[in-house]
Amino acid sequence: FAGIASSVLDQCSKALIEAEPLLTKYDTIVGDADCGITMERGATEISKRLEAGKLQLDHPSLLFADLADAVSASMGGTSGILLELMFRKMGTSLSSSGEGITTKELAIAFRAGVEAISFYGGAQEGSRTMLDALFPASSVVVSGGGSVESVKEGAQAGRKGADSTAEMDHAEAGRSNYLSKDVLMGTPDPGAIAAAVVLEAMIKVIS
Repeated sequence: FAGIASSVLDQCSKALIEAEPLLTKYDTIVGDADCGITMERGATEISKRLEAGKLQLDHPSLLFADLADAVSASMGGTSGILLELMFRKMGTSLSSSGEGITTKELAIAFRAGVEAISFYGGAQEGSRTMLDALFPASSVVVSGGGSVESVKEGAQAGRKGADSTAEMDHAEAGRSNYLSKDVLMGTPDPGAIAAAVVLEAMIKVIS
């Protein structure tokens, strides 16, 4: 687990940092223009902790707790809070699973983390948020038992969900909630795009 986890975190962090200009561009139109910078801060912090050996890679529950700490210390904003809650929920849902964590259990933990974002953030799929990528992705991964193929298909579902936010003419959360249909149409939600970027980066490592 440790080797794959390290490679996944490295790849995902680099992908998010590279995506900063695109996320900022989208968020300048439909948000507060800080999504790209916020995501980049979180990715940079995780990358630094990974290089310094400060992430516990031997067990998923410990790693998710460490990721929650890294996100909490670096990101700020609503997205930082929600991602921290997601990682904490993923960690606690696995803490009693013992040593042999299965891909199915990881998939269920992922889904639990996504549902925590929805519960605490008040958004659902269709609200024009990161959940439009995360809910469909997690559904596919869970239904496929967390297999490599299901993660690949989940990433595709996440990208499709993220791209679909460009056609949503209203939002139910965040600054986009206050913007008009004319402003929103044609520009995807940057949080959803960020989630898709991470999922696609993950696939490059595990497939």
